[in-house]
Amino acid sequence: MDFRTAFPSPHYSHKLSYEKAVFSMGSCFAGLLGDRLSAGKFNVLANPFGIIYNPLSLVKLLSSCMLGEALDKQGVLTYQSRYFHYRLHSSFHAPSEELLHEQFSATSQQVMDHLTRCSHVFLTWGTAYSYEHTEWKIPVANCHKQPTAFFSKRLLHTSEMEEAFRGFQELLLRINPDVRVVVTVSPVRHIKDGIPENQLSKSTLRVLCHQLETTYGFVDYFPSYEWMMDDLRDYRFYKADMIHPSEVAEDYIWTKFSDSFMEPAVRKKYERVIKMRRSMSHRPFYPGSNEHQRFLAKLIQEMEDLQPEIDFSSEIAAIQSKMLDCGGDA
Repeated sequence: MDFRTAFPSPHYSHKLSYEKAVFSMGSCFAGLLGDRLSAGKFNVLANPFGIIYNPLSLVKLLSSCMLGEALDKQGVLTYQSRYFHYRLHSSFHAPSEELLHEQFSATSQQVMDHLTRCSHVFLTWGTAYSYEHTEWKIPVANCHKQPTAFFSKRLLHTSEMEEAFRGFQELLLRINPDVRVVVTVSPVRHIKDGIPENQLSKSTLRVLCHQLETTYGFVDYFPSYEWMMDDLRDYRFYKADMIHPSEVAEDYIWTKFSDSFMEPAVRKKYERVIKMRRSMSHRPFYPGSNEHQRFLAKLIQEMEDLQPEIDFSSEIAAIQSKMLDCGGDA
C-alpha cells in the first residue's frame, strides 16, 4: 500500500544561476529559502524587513522601496525603549526614531539594488488576514504586541491584493524587464486565527496565486503548501508546536525546490559548496598535525577552483588564519 499522495516537481523554464541575484520575501518559508540559498553561496537577499505575512503589506512595502519613499512618521511606535514601525516586522527596530528612518532608507536602497539585478523574486504569502489600526486607519504588517483594541481584523479580498500586485509589477518590470516572480503559499499554519479561518485564509491566498499566474506571463507558482498538506500529510512532519514543518519536511520541500529551479550542473555545484562549508566546521583532534594541514590546503584549493564565479575570499582567509594558528604555512 502507498500511504502518501506524492506528486512530481513542476518544471520551470527559467532556472537559478550563480551569475544572477535572488530575492525572497514574505513568511518564514521565504526566510528558509534565503537561508538555504545563502548557505550555497547564492547572492540572495531574504526578508530584509523581517517577516511580512500578508500580500498587501508585502507588495506595498516593495513598491515603496522602488519609489524611494520614506517611512511615514504616523506608523512609528516605541516599545521597551526601542523604535518600531507598523509597516515592518518587530526584528526591524532602532534606538531612536531618526536611526529607524535611516536604517529603513539604507535597507530600502539595498532592496532596490537587488531587485534591479535579480533573476527571480520569490514571494511567500503567509495569511490573507490583515490588521488595521483603528485610530490611524492604516493597515499594519505587524501589531508589535500592542493591545488588540488598537486594531480591527479582516480578510483581504483577492481584488485588492491583485490591484496592489499590479502596481508592484509595473514598477518591477520597469527596473528589471527580465525578472521572474514566483509566488507560493506558506506551509506554516496560522491556527491562532482558528482552524476554519486558517483554511479560508490559505484558500484565498491560493486563489490569488492562481489569478496572478494566469494573468501575468512572468509569474509562476511553486506548490510548497500542497507538498506539506497533501504529500507530507502527517503530524510526524511537524515540529513540536504542530504548526511549523519539521526539519525533515523542510529538507523534503527544499529538495523539490532545487529539483525545480536548478539545472543538474548548478545543483551539483551547490552541493559541492555546502560540503566545503561543512568541512570548514570540522573540529580535528589534532589541529597542528600534517594531515589536518593537508586537509585545509586541499579545501582552499577546492574553493579557489570555483572562483571567481563564487566568492570564497572570506572563507579562504579564515582557513589560512587557522593554518597559521596551528603552525602551518598558509
